[in-house]
Amino acid sequence: MSKKDEIKKQADAAADDVKEAADAVKDAAEDGKVSAKEALAEIADDLAADDAAEDTGKDAKKKRKKRERTPKEEQERALNAVKRRKKFKYGALATAITLVVIAIVVVVNVICNVLDSRYNWNIDLTSSGLYQIDDKTVEYLHQLNSDIEISVMADESYFLDNSMLKVVDETLNRFKAESNGHISVGYYDLTKNPDIANSVKGDYSGELTLGDVVVKSGDLVRVVPFDEIIKTTQEMDYQTYSYNQKYSFIGEQSLVSALMGVTDLHPVKVAVINKTNGNALYTSQDEGCMEMLKNLLDKNNYNVTEVDIATDSLTDEYDLAILCAPYNDLSEAQLAKITDYLNNGGTYGKDLIYLGSPYQQLTLPNVDAFLELWGLKVGPAIMYDSNDATAQRVQTFLSYLSNVGAISEIPAVKATDDELNAGFTGSTLPVVAPLCRPVEVLFEANSGRAVAPLLTTTDTCYLFPLGESSDEFDKDAAEKSAFNVAAYSTTTFTSGSETYSGRVVAFGSAWFLDYVVGSSAAAYDNADYFVKMLNTLTGKESVLTIAEKSLDTTKITVTEAQGKAIRTVTVFCIPLAVALIGIIVYVRRRNR
Repeated sequence: MSKKDEIKKQADAAADDVKEAADAVKDAAEDGKVSAKEALAEIADDLAADDAAEDTGKDAKKKRKKRERTPKEEQERALNAVKRRKKFKYGALATAITLVVIAIVVVVNVICNVLDSRYNWNIDLTSSGLYQIDDKTVEYLHQLNSDIEISVMADESYFLDNSMLKVVDETLNRFKAESNGHISVGYYDLTKNPDIANSVKGDYSGELTLGDVVVKSGDLVRVVPFDEIIKTTQEMDYQTYSYNQKYSFIGEQSLVSALMGVTDLHPVKVAVINKTNGNALYTSQDEGCMEMLKNLLDKNNYNVTEVDIATDSLTDEYDLAILCAPYNDLSEAQLAKITDYLNNGGTYGKDLIYLGSPYQQLTLPNVDAFLELWGLKVGPAIMYDSNDATAQRVQTFLSYLSNVGAISEIPAVKATDDELNAGFTGSTLPVVAPLCRPVEVLFEANSGRAVAPLLTTTDTCYLFPLGESSDEFDKDAAEKSAFNVAAYSTTTFTSGSETYSGRVVAFGSAWFLDYVVGSSAAAYDNADYFVKMLNTLTGKESVLTIAEKSLDTTKITVTEAQGKAIRTVTVFCIPLAVALIGIIVYVRRRNR
């Protein structure tokens, strides 16, 4: 049968049903038993009942076709459903916890990195405290109230990639962390950014090189050369007769000094009188002492100006004047400049430091007369110590250059209890007086001036006259006595309730600040004494003194017993502990 014939047959059957229903409604209405509406409703209910019966029969057939489950199967089905729900529940929970933990770890890591860059939480495990900074430095950094920029003339990797130079980067990070946000540190590669030097060095006239550090605050600039951060020295190995290189870190001291320099708004101004008519006042032998003097002043943040006594004015803008090792005598006019400077219009308040030399003329009539007015005299001889127990063997700059070895019988001196020595507390290191002439105190008080010694030798010293040969001199017959290495004179003027004073300090020799002696802070206390005395004289705040740190590699030696103990722990104990923990975790998870 075609689909068309099937549809026609269904339509004829439906038409017959409708006709039959219409006849039934008509008969019921004619009999008067029910209304036509009620008859239609009754027929609709019958049709619905027939359809429901037909559907129920179909469902029954489906159920009969479907096999009934046993109680055991129903139990297993229920258990599987519970397991599926638990897996979903705990799987979702574990995923959520994992995501939360990862997010927390990321956030904590970011916060820790930020805080570490700000506060530097690295722990120094070196035995010498190489990566720590001194407590005095920390205290100074905490009280900073000026913003400071530190610019390093090298890429940061230059320091990080070298185990010896890593201390520089670590120290700068600690400076930044302890400054309460007042210090910023930047690294600049001079090769990639050649113009950066001009933008950071301010009024510094020198050339910046690799590793130099520029410290700047406002208009004040200090440059710390790389050789003042890492110091290189040579030591003779007498077994191989060769020199060994020794390295030490002195950067903390240098950087603190630079920080203090750029935050000092009222630096002490010093006039160093070192020329006359464009020519040096001192001899070539004294040149190293002059360089050491200027180096010390600069490191300790004194504002130094070199003065030509013949052509330049010595004005009251200078707080201190220094006359170092003049070879020839000064003219009366030149000395009048110095006298007028010290008088300062009758208000005084100015000071002068004079340093003699074994290489200057035996007599300088005008200079000698000037000093005698202040009650001071530098004698024409060199001091030596005849006592082997107290005498020092000292290597000087000239003896180093001429390869003649250390000079023997050099006196070790001690500081007096004078007020100018109040800042110098001393140490176990000696203060020595190489090639030093005696300073004689001509009077203790006269014409408003008071004179007092500052440094004295032991009473076992003798004087070797300048200009006399060793063949002519008998040191055993020479008089043994204590001599002054340095002394000073003070003049005081009182007007009403105000008291004004000026001072002249005389050292027997500029070799007190010999370049080798002054640089050997680990061997001699000369530089420290001079700076402390100078600070007391001028009323200047002392720069912090930070000990240098050796960068030499230290080998760790392990005894045989220690080696066995380390081997037992690493080869047996740790692996067994890891395996045991693994077994415990496996068993616990297996029995859940």
